[in-house]
Amino acid sequence: MRPENTEERKERRKRSAVRGVVFFALLQVACAVCFGSLCMIPGMPQWCVILFGVLAVLCLALILPALLVLKDRFKEIEGGELDAAGKY
Repeated sequence: MRPENTEERKERRKRSAVRGVVFFALLQVACAVCFGSLCMIPGMPQWCVILFGVLAVLCLALILPALLVLKDRFKEIEGGELDAAGKY
């Protein structure tokens, strides 16, 4: 069994980070669609419509910080912080 290349390890970690953010984004979009569809129920009290609308927008708004965290994660991976910490 050959030792794993540093570049291969970095690429694997990047793919894993992207996969996690994509899964999170899909989950948030699904929640936003559910909350949005709850807003469309006829005869729903106004406070419920507002509540579900706010929850839908909040679900979608959480995707932006996740992308910023992914950007920071890429910097950590490229900087080799995990490899340096793994030596201890």
